[in-house]
Amino acid sequence: MTSTTHRPQAFVFDCDGTLLDSMGAWLTVQPRLLATYGVTATSDDFAEFEHLSVEDECAAYRVKWNLDATGEEIYQRLMDMLRDEYATTIVARTGAHAFLEEAACAGIPMAIATSTPAFLVEAGLRHNNMDGFFSSITTTGEAGASKQRPDVYNLALSKICAAYDLGDVAHEDVWVFEDAPFGLRSAREAGYHRLGIFDPAGRAERDEVRALSDIFIDEYPELSLDAICSFAG
Repeated sequence: MTSTTHRPQAFVFDCDGTLLDSMGAWLTVQPRLLATYGVTATSDDFAEFEHLSVEDECAAYRVKWNLDATGEEIYQRLMDMLRDEYATTIVARTGAHAFLEEAACAGIPMAIATSTPAFLVEAGLRHNNMDGFFSSITTTGEAGASKQRPDVYNLALSKICAAYDLGDVAHEDVWVFEDAPFGLRSAREAGYHRLGIFDPAGRAERDEVRALSDIFIDEYPELSLDAICSFAG
């Protein structure tokens, strides 16, 4: 692995569980969604769908539980249940705003790569005064693949390069910030550096997130831009 001893060219952030403390809302709302169709479920029943885009998740719910609704209808009902949560209730991870300010002051371009619909991400970031830090939001639906593949990170990086006229940027000069092991794994396979953050409200095991990360944190106050710039892997 090439050592990174200079300022990174870009940061690509996951949102849910990485920037926003939103996983608890998802784990609560998913069983409530199924209950509206007369199905009893727990949050653990949804673990197999976590890597999918929300649109694909809802289509999978229809098949697994034989719901009397289309995937689009299930998706719209779920969005109605989550809309207010992102706009009014969900808060940022501790110290996330301060770290984004530090990176922005250093002139590092930043973008979002997420499995969550962009309008929810926009609402959550806006509610926490973080929307101005990012040049774009890229979803797995837009990229056409789940985070088990690096497509969404690659597309987010291509948007950064276009927005900032950077030309070709090597993946080893870019950091992906993630809480999900499947995202960290695909980012590693694509040659990105990985900042792993543990989300105690999520499904991932702390040790697995740590093992897949170049730098691992529990919260952003543990992190500084200097630590990333001086990283040598």
